[in-house]
Amino acid sequence: MQSSLRQIGRHARPIVSHASTSRFTLETRRHASFFNPLNWVKDKLVPAVREKPAKEDIDAGKKQAVAEGKQSVFEAAAAPVPRQPEEITEAGAPEKKAVARPKAIYAFTKKAKPKPTSHKYSTANFKISHRKLNMLGRQIAGKPIDHAILQMQFSEKRASTRIMNMLATARDHAVRYKRLDEPKLIVAESWVSKGPNRGKRLEPRGRGHTGVQRHPNSKLTVILKEGKTVEEKKKEDRERRIRKILYISHPATMHWRTLPIVLLGLVASSLAGPSQSFENTAVVRAVELGGAVVHVTTTYAIKATKPNAKIYTIALGLEEKERTSWLDVRVKGKQESLPTSGHKLDSSRNYHLIDVTLEKPLALNSTLNLVVESHQTHATVPWPAEASQKEDQALKYKTDLFILSPYHTAVQRTKIKALTPRIISYTTPKGVEVFTSDEPATKQGAAVTFGPFNGIPPSANQKFIEEYQQPIIMHYYHEQPVLEISKLTRSAEISHWGNNLNIQDDITLHNAGPVLKGHFSRLEHQSQTFYKRPAPQTLPALTLHLPAGISNTYYYDLIGNVSTSRLRVAPPVPKGSRSNRFSVLELRPRYPILGGWNYSFTLGWDAPLSDSAAYDKSTGKYIVEVPIMTGIPGAVVSSAKVSVILPEGATDVSFTTPFPAISNTLTTHTTYLDSIGRPKLTFDYKDLTINQAQKIYVSYSVPLSAHLRKPFVVGTAFFSLFALAIIGRRINLTINKQKTL
Repeated sequence: MQSSLRQIGRHARPIVSHASTSRFTLETRRHASFFNPLNWVKDKLVPAVREKPAKEDIDAGKKQAVAEGKQSVFEAAAAPVPRQPEEITEAGAPEKKAVARPKAIYAFTKKAKPKPTSHKYSTANFKISHRKLNMLGRQIAGKPIDHAILQMQFSEKRASTRIMNMLATARDHAVRYKRLDEPKLIVAESWVSKGPNRGKRLEPRGRGHTGVQRHPNSKLTVILKEGKTVEEKKKEDRERRIRKILYISHPATMHWRTLPIVLLGLVASSLAGPSQSFENTAVVRAVELGGAVVHVTTTYAIKATKPNAKIYTIALGLEEKERTSWLDVRVKGKQESLPTSGHKLDSSRNYHLIDVTLEKPLALNSTLNLVVESHQTHATVPWPAEASQKEDQALKYKTDLFILSPYHTAVQRTKIKALTPRIISYTTPKGVEVFTSDEPATKQGAAVTFGPFNGIPPSANQKFIEEYQQPIIMHYYHEQPVLEISKLTRSAEISHWGNNLNIQDDITLHNAGPVLKGHFSRLEHQSQTFYKRPAPQTLPALTLHLPAGISNTYYYDLIGNVSTSRLRVAPPVPKGSRSNRFSVLELRPRYPILGGWNYSFTLGWDAPLSDSAAYDKSTGKYIVEVPIMTGIPGAVVSSAKVSVILPEGATDVSFTTPFPAISNTLTTHTTYLDSIGRPKLTFDYKDLTINQAQKIYVSYSVPLSAHLRKPFVVGTAFFSLFALAIIGRRINLTINKQKTL
């Protein structure tokens, strides 16, 4: 019906179906003069009711579309394939014919998504200059991701912690979301972008002027890609070194003949070494130069290569072992020290081994950071050895280039830092191209960095030391006096009757700086003091920290050099309190102590015994703590002798020292009003620093008879004196007797 109605002329109106009737009306268009706009709008806008087509018409339209090849995509995909009747062959089995399926207009083929080859990550904008951040970006560019994280972990820059966290997050995202291989990840690119300024503020200047100070923002962006692993780089480097050795040592015709021999020698040397239970992923040594004491901090990032590894071994050179007076090993971030035990000294080797027992065994591939702190004494030498009052003080420090270790080290670095950036000269290592391709020594400010050196084999052996180990010397200016206490004699006397602990120090102070050249000039010294430019090798005054709550402080010397002093006594510290109070004693000699001069004086004080003693009722013993020395910052005590005099009659004496003494003896000390003498403990020490200003704990028992022995002896002495006076009064010593009338 619809197709027949479509043939009506162009002036015919469409069919209108009314809901009330079932008839159709055909209205012709009226003349233009009878045009009604409202009806026209109504006809255009009011929706017409369309008759639902019959099912037969729909099927006929679909068949016509299939025949003409105009079938829709969805109908072509869902069209069923007509099943053809099977024909029976002579053998009785039905014969299958190929059925031609209708071809779809569009073929849906899902393309495989390519695997990502890189991962881009960046920090947020934070307050830092782009120049400062660019130095960190250059430091990590081109390195494996794990090495870049280690570089940031041991960096001293303020932004290194933020960059380290960003690299760790980027590594995790690259592995988790991009499915990249973690051991092969490297920092392919890194760049710094400027961010918006956080704000401005006024900067006051001279003569009433002001400036504008801007706070810059920057961010660091990195791109991680898969590259060569550390092992592959080591293998290539090893092959390159082998080719270089063969190229230098043999003619071209002998290269490939000798290559198996060299490889066999390398394999044999690796098999002949001891079994390695650890490896060092990074070793960083920081040397803080001073005067008489040099502070060395070495951080070992270790990795267990065998399960249940618990004993880690560190190595020191013989010269370093002789200069090291204090050594402490602990896990990074913890305060508890780990137990150590040194091997027996062997004169046939140039190193000394120390075993460190870890808190718990490490599992396979577990990592841990160990921090080894040590103090080196008498490690610097004044150069030149003589200087006048107007000249500066220069020192020389000598150490080894490589950090010895019995394990393989992936990367190591040594940083030597002075107090001021006035560095005169430093050694440039030679023949280390095998371990680094960069400049082996670089100076930045007051620090000189040696390394990083990569792929270092186990170095605690004679062959490595003879072939690669070399000394490095740093010549620098030092603006503080070099102090040494040549001899310290401390006597601590315990008195129960007086509830007193008396300590007396006999000190011989020595200025180990350059020896004074010429005569001392008082005018030059006064002018330097007036302009506040004292000579660096001059000691004008000395400040000592004494215990809190002391009394009856006294000092004297043989020549009366002490002219000015000031003592500020702190109140006593209650027992169990962690307060760090101390009394301050300022001594200003009449003459300053110049280079090469000595100054001997005696210092003593009394302290309440109850502040440093305790009584254990369960054992009936007294426990007294006696400080070994009074620490002077930057000074070393070359020789110390500490004596602890116990009360008369003390028995069952035992002691505990914070570190072993060179020797200790128990003798008898006799003084006035003593009958049998007092026990005396003597400890000898050598090369003590301020970190060794700790306490000796002495325990002993004093019976009641010993407590009463002193008043009994005093009473007996006075009674004997009175008895002798009474008897002597009644003795007549005259020669001639007088006659009585």
